[in-house]
Amino acid sequence: MNIVVGATGQIGSYVIDELTKSGSPTRAVVRNPEKLADIRVEFRKADLFDGEQLANALEGGTAVLVLTPENQTSDDIIGDTERIVANYRKAIEQAGITRIVGLSTIGAHIDGKTGNLFMSRILEHGLGDLDATVVFIRPSYYFSNWLVYLDTITQQGILPTFFPEGLSIEMNSPLDVAKCIARAMTEERPPKSKTVIELTGPQPYTSRDVADVFAKLLNKPVVPQSIPREKWHETLIAAGFSENTAINMADMTQAVIDKLTVPEQPGNPLPLPTSLERYLSGQLRK
Repeated sequence: MNIVVGATGQIGSYVIDELTKSGSPTRAVVRNPEKLADIRVEFRKADLFDGEQLANALEGGTAVLVLTPENQTSDDIIGDTERIVANYRKAIEQAGITRIVGLSTIGAHIDGKTGNLFMSRILEHGLGDLDATVVFIRPSYYFSNWLVYLDTITQQGILPTFFPEGLSIEMNSPLDVAKCIARAMTEERPPKSKTVIELTGPQPYTSRDVADVFAKLLNKPVVPQSIPREKWHETLIAAGFSENTAINMADMTQAVIDKLTVPEQPGNPLPLPTSLERYLSGQLRK
């Protein structure tokens, strides 16, 4: 039985789809079952802060996908991550899970002031020594992050960006990432081994490249507009972030600009196939 934590989120819902299409027995772990996209999937309700609920949700499983919390209103997102990872560890041991797939991120190997990247480091260090087959998937920046600006792009022809418009970074499709995760959950691997899979896209992109792709697909001019560093905090607060999560997001953004979000093993990343244009084209048709 494959168990997917965070099954109503972007990656989790895609992983559920990949696993069910392949006929793999799958259970979704959700806090709010009403948000589950596929009502045909077996599910168990659990709050990740409730160790007993989480242990019950993992009962009978063999493989589990775990991830860090996504809560932009948290007042202590690092502390939340530490508590959830501790609950993962206890629940996994109690359930006798033999394969753990952790959704991490490029840059998780860095020990420093990296904001949300540090949450992935907590996940890896908290689960990496368990007596199981452990696979950590480290994606790059998601193409889907740009879609939050779609209204501004269509209405004003402006692509806001926290990055310098000429900064080139690795990006990838969340659909490709989900396929990689589904394979990691089901393919044969050496027992009690530990593997880190670092992901890149078919090529790096700049914010200017992203604006050009939107311009082509929408058939209108689109220009990137960098948000100055001194405006990051107020911009994030206005978008609904808490004081704490705004600080962590700003730290992560600075880590990207400082080029800390690079593979730990530079010669060995797995390039994913989907281009930015192909991904955005598919999303804009929905």
